[in-house]
Amino acid sequence: MGKAGEDFQTRFAKRFIVPNQTNAPFAYDSVYIFVDAMKRENSTDPAKVLSAMPSPDYTGVTSETQFDAHGDLLHGVVSMYDYKAGKKTLVSKITM
Repeated sequence: MGKAGEDFQTRFAKRFIVPNQTNAPFAYDSVYIFVDAMKRENSTDPAKVLSAMPSPDYTGVTSETQFDAHGDLLHGVVSMYDYKAGKKTLVSKITM
């Protein structure tokens, strides 16, 4: 995560008085991707929002998110972690 991600972590910890949770920045970006599509379509109609999803690219707190012509995520990454004694260790990263 770059500066936007660091800023998110700081704001999250200040607001919720706990460290950033693993999936919080991804959930945040997901919500704002939908919000962006609704604003561009000036609608909350699911079909209109879905049609707006493939473009444009969205730069959020985690990274730049891009979709293909079908609305599928491009360059997605699935990360596997192992947690032992409260410590998180990356086990594997799969790029889609």
